[in-house]
This record gives sequence, C-alpha cells and structure tokens, in this order.
Amino acid sequence: MNTKFRKQAVFFLLFLPFLISLPNSAEALVKFRRPISTTLSPVYSAFLDHNSATGATLGYGCTVGIPYDKHEGNDFRATTGSTIYAGANGGLFSRNDGCATTGSSGCGSGYGNYARIDHEGAADGVSGMVSIYAHMKQGTVIGFASVLCGAQIGQTGNSGTSDGPHLHFELRPNGNGSSARLDPFAGSCSQTTSYWTSVNSSGVPGTACQ
Repeated sequence: MNTKFRKQAVFFLLFLPFLISLPNSAEALVKFRRPISTTLSPVYSAFLDHNSATGATLGYGCTVGIPYDKHEGNDFRATTGSTIYAGANGGLFSRNDGCATTGSSGCGSGYGNYARIDHEGAADGVSGMVSIYAHMKQGTVIGFASVLCGAQIGQTGNSGTSDGPHLHFELRPNGNGSSARLDPFAGSCSQTTSYWTSVNSSGVPGTACQ
C-alpha cells in the first residue's frame, strides 16, 4: 500500500463516525399519525383549501367542494369527547382551555380550546414545525409538557368557530408565528410528499407513529 493511499484510508476511517452521525434526510422529515381514532364515515368533514386566494375551494387532490373557502386545516369528524392524540413527538407550548365546549364562536381566536405542539429539531430543514388541535372539549386540554406521539392531549368538542363536534388539525411549517399552512396530504394540488406515516386506499391516515 503506497503512502498516499494509506493517508486517504486513515482520513476516511477517522471521518466515518461523523458521516454515520449525520441525519438521514428521509428520517428528518416529520411524519404524523392520525390524531384521532374516529370511526365515523366519512372520516373528514373538510380539507385544507388550496385555492383560497380566488374564492375557489380545492382539496389536496384538486377535488372541488370538500374544503370550504379559506379553510386552513383538515377537519376530522367525531362525537364530543373523542380522544385526541399527539400526531408526533414534541412539546406542548401553547394551549387554551377557557372556552365553553359549545356555542363560543369567537373564543380562542376561533380555535376554541386548543393545543399547539412544537416539533422543532425533527423537521425537514425548517425550524419549529407546529401542529394545532382545535375545538376541544373544555377541561380536557393537557398542561404544558413534552409529549410522545400517541399521547392523549385532549378530547373533541365544539368550541370556538365550529358548527359541530370535530377535530381541526393544522400544520404550520415555520413555527407558531408563521401564517403559512402545510397540508399533510400529498396530492396534485398539494405537495408530492405526504406528512402522514401512512394512508390507506380510502385516503385515511393510519394511527402508527413514525
């Protein structure tokens, strides 16, 4: 073995642990489980509106009519008191639990009782991915804490701007201060990558954690 080759081999072996320690880009992408185990059909009452600037309503697959104008999240149908689960590991840093379960339209800035979880440190190149769980039942929102994916964080209600019990699930890609929204569904009117851990043939996300 010549001297130049030996030096290159030694350098590679010294550098190898660093290469192994680098995060895999696929692993860095935050993936979410379905935040509610509802059995109602259809599972959804509304999707994120991908064309709110023009007044048209387009879901992630360019389906007209399933979202409503300027809707900024995805709504899962549920009866009052259904368990809501954290979609991924993170820290609950913002909450509201002071709204009546039903009939408090402007309370909580329209979100009613809600929990917001920060997933910073596990996002796909952005800082502070936040998931929001809104319209909860009063008295069920957990306190500030670190949470694991699948942990119970509250129960469904009809608080805030809501016309029936359901869970409003929303993603913000750049933290709580961002006005941007990220649709977890992949589709022709959304992004090419799904942020769900799995989706069945009916388009329903699974409940397995990342």
